Amino acid sequence: MLKVARFADVIACVALATLVQAGTAARADLSAPIRVEPERVTIGSLFRGGTIQVTGPLEPGSDVIVIITGRTVEEAYNRKGRIGPFWATVGKVTISDVPILHLIASGRPVSKLLSRTAIDEHLVDLDALAHRATVRPADLERNTVLAEYLTLKRGQGLVGMFEEAVRVQGSSREPSFEAAIPWPTAAPVGTYQVVVRHVRNLTVIREETKALEVAYVGLPRLIAHLAFERSLTYGIVAVVVALSVGLVMGLLFKRGTAGH
Repeated sequence: MLKVARFADVIACVALATLVQAGTAARADLSAPIRVEPERVTIGSLFRGGTIQVTGPLEPGSDVIVIITGRTVEEAYNRKGRIGPFWATVGKVTISDVPILHLIASGRPVSKLLSRTAIDEHLVDLDALAHRATVRPADLERNTVLAEYLTLKRGQGLVGMFEEAVRVQGSSREPSFEAAIPWPTAAPVGTYQVVVRHVRNLTVIREETKALEVAYVGLPRLIAHLAFERSLTYGIVAVVVALSVGLVMGLLFKRGTAGH
């Protein structure tokens, strides 16, 4: 009987160890880092945009909102107005305290995932961007200016909301998410942040961040290098190219005229 008891104790210990190991593995899966593909966007001569894929584990009963955002910038724009019967530049407007790029992806409307206060705090929709922005001169019609600004940025693909871009997959006990976010051709080079906000009961319960690098390669890299670091050389090359193109076009035009 003593041997049987000892054997039973061994079996119980093995079972307990297995359960503890399984629980630890589950926690390890949940804490696994998010994956961003590609981790580096390269802009060459033929670059026409792309898609950023973000994947990772998901807590049961929660949702995620994925945001790709850039550094905060200040941008100046010409203001157009009527002078008599004509439209002309009547001044400048400066907009600051907004990211140079801000793309938001979710699986359903963010208003169903977060409270209005949380949306504004975490910049989870375009209204939150408008609330955060600073407009100068201060006497301008703020709402009109910001509506035009966001329309311009959306047209460039630099801000946007994609409310069907996140899919939940896997089992109900071990779900995961996958987000597909369009990447615009107009995005400047630099380092961006991919931010995954886990939400439940209209609040953010956890946040993960990973860097995304965007860089020139090939001919665009050479041009950027000359423009910003060898400005004199860039200017000389630009003048030579312009003169060469003008000379070639002049010869072709003259030859075409002579043919008639």
